Amino acid sequence: MKKTERILGIVAVPVFVLSVLFKLLHWPGSSVLMGVSVLVFNLGYLPLQLIRERRLVSSLLDRAYLVFRFVTLFIIMFSFMFKLQHWPGGGILLMIASYLIPLYIIFYFYLRIKGKGKIPFQWSDLLMTVIAYTIYLFVTRTMVSPNVVKGYVILEEQYIKINAGLETANNMIYSSLDSASLDGNLELLESIRELRKMSAEVHRKNEILKSGFIASFHNNPFGKAFNISTFGNSYLASSSESSAYFMENARGTELKYSIREYMKGIERIHRRHNLPASLIGTGFDVDDYTDRWGNTHSWEHRIFTNVPVASAITSLSWIEQVVLLTERGTLNHLAGLLSQAEEVRMFQELAARESKLAIDLKENEILRISQQKELQRIQLEKSQSELSQATTMTILAFAGIVFVLILLTISTRAYMLKQKDNKVLARQKEEIAGKNEVLYQRNEEILAQRDEIEAQRDEIEAQRNMVSLQKEEIEQTHNEISSSIDYAMRLQDAMLPGTELLKNQFADHLVLFRPKQKVSGDFYWWTQVEKSVVIVAADCTGHGVPGAFMSLLGASLLKEVVRKEGITRPGTILDRIREEVIVTLNQTGAMGEQKDGIDLAMVTIHTDSLKCEFAGANNPLYLVRKGQLTEYKAELMPLSHYQRMDPFPTHEIQLEKEDQLYLSSDGYADQFGGKNRKKFKYKAFQELITKHSGSSMQKQHQVLLDTILQWQGKNEQIDDMVIVGIKI
Repeated sequence: MKKTERILGIVAVPVFVLSVLFKLLHWPGSSVLMGVSVLVFNLGYLPLQLIRERRLVSSLLDRAYLVFRFVTLFIIMFSFMFKLQHWPGGGILLMIASYLIPLYIIFYFYLRIKGKGKIPFQWSDLLMTVIAYTIYLFVTRTMVSPNVVKGYVILEEQYIKINAGLETANNMIYSSLDSASLDGNLELLESIRELRKMSAEVHRKNEILKSGFIASFHNNPFGKAFNISTFGNSYLASSSESSAYFMENARGTELKYSIREYMKGIERIHRRHNLPASLIGTGFDVDDYTDRWGNTHSWEHRIFTNVPVASAITSLSWIEQVVLLTERGTLNHLAGLLSQAEEVRMFQELAARESKLAIDLKENEILRISQQKELQRIQLEKSQSELSQATTMTILAFAGIVFVLILLTISTRAYMLKQKDNKVLARQKEEIAGKNEVLYQRNEEILAQRDEIEAQRDEIEAQRNMVSLQKEEIEQTHNEISSSIDYAMRLQDAMLPGTELLKNQFADHLVLFRPKQKVSGDFYWWTQVEKSVVIVAADCTGHGVPGAFMSLLGASLLKEVVRKEGITRPGTILDRIREEVIVTLNQTGAMGEQKDGIDLAMVTIHTDSLKCEFAGANNPLYLVRKGQLTEYKAELMPLSHYQRMDPFPTHEIQLEKEDQLYLSSDGYADQFGGKNRKKFKYKAFQELITKHSGSSMQKQHQVLLDTILQWQGKNEQIDDMVIVGIKI
């Protein structure tokens, strides 16, 4: 089997190298040679080599290395053949091979450095290194060259000049139409204004995208010139920035929708005045398309995905030019609807203005001709560069053939030396047989030691059984504690009020409640006293079971003060609860005493007059009215014994319909997360609820939850969270 393996390797490798050479020189027969060599190598030589070498090793790590080497060489040969033959899937296989090569090299040197590998170095290992280098050269040939980037830059300069001329011409037509007497034709006047507004909006969005894109990957101020000296070829030739900017944040999709709305507006104007439809949407095809493999792709995917930065920028300029041309054609048709006298006067005025631009247009034409010559020169340089690369590949192919022949000579000599060594090994085998007797005696000693080890093993098993019993006792105790906490969680859930009152009294509401553990030190509470609704969001000291006890105490005191005593003024309620907390917890203010207490925000809303009363202990109230946020500060003292024991004041607020109120604990703003593991902070929380105040409370609840989960990431939740929001 080893002889067959060697013959297959000697045949397959030179034939493969020759097929690559034939392919690069465009000689006939290259495809057949390459197919035969790859099949012989992958289906003959590699499997036989794997089977033979697996018999020589016993270690699991060595066997894993052999299998990995087989898979890597197998994929490399097929990927190279697919790529050179331009078959579907060649790019994917080549990408997989590019990842497998460094992993294989790392695996090989790991075995050699650690001294764990028992496999001799094979000539196929060197061959794979040569093939990997060839693949690298082939891939680099397919990258975007500096000449192509320069061509994009020249094309962009042409777009800028042409678009400036079109914009000037369109503005001249608008000026002439503005001076025309259109009072008797209000429909035409409305169409002109609509066209101008739609076109300006598309230009504005396109310019924002273009400027933002340039600034996103290069610290470039908006409007800075687009040229190689500013950005460099490496930026303009790269393609990852295009996909990241236009696809990840749906900017390309927004541009597509803007263009689609523009096309619909143009169609409305044409239908309104029975204009010809030939110019409607000229150059635009924003519908999805299907490739030859049946995969459906969007318009923005075709324009912006995996394209160089320079190509993406010129695409935006092309979109601007098509919009300007469509705008110009529609303006010409609308001008044709004027009265004959007005049309003659307008065209005379346009002729007078355009004559002033004749000299500039002539200069632009000269510049355009020189740019065309520059493009032709660049194309010639590109052809020469490709010819030079093909020559280099030919030289490398010849060098590869010589290298393989030298390698085969070395391997043949090594084989002959190995046969000589086998004879020496036979003599050594006889010597080893004599030493086996000594090993037999040592084996008897080892058996005696084994009996002693078994006795020790029995003792270890007895200790393991004891550990198992202790483990079962610990698990039972843990289950009992968990059951108690689960029961406490059910009690706390029963304490929290339902949302029926909020549904009946307000337009909308949200309640975000995220305990750190099963039970929480934060809680929410509300009730109705006659025509007044009292709402509370509270944060008790601690979390988990200790915090839950404090929350039960707080809810109980609220029921006592509000429901039984009938007090609805928030400042008075907070004073009473503070008194009861101090008495209940026996707080005296002594040094070293436990500082348990409650922070909360409380509002009383009189539903008949829309009057709101607020008082807070360390927790503020946020009012969002017409997109503007107002914060009502809380008193910086808790509901417990504290160095400051002033009465809590009550703030009165006159509410309006559509107002939104938010009460919360500090758990949301104090959550650590983000890239630098910092707090979320109150400012970010305020900006978040202000930004989404126009959405429904259900949508705001989802946004708040998704935002804090994304911010937290894999970090631990540090505190309980509660947020209550209502819409008047």
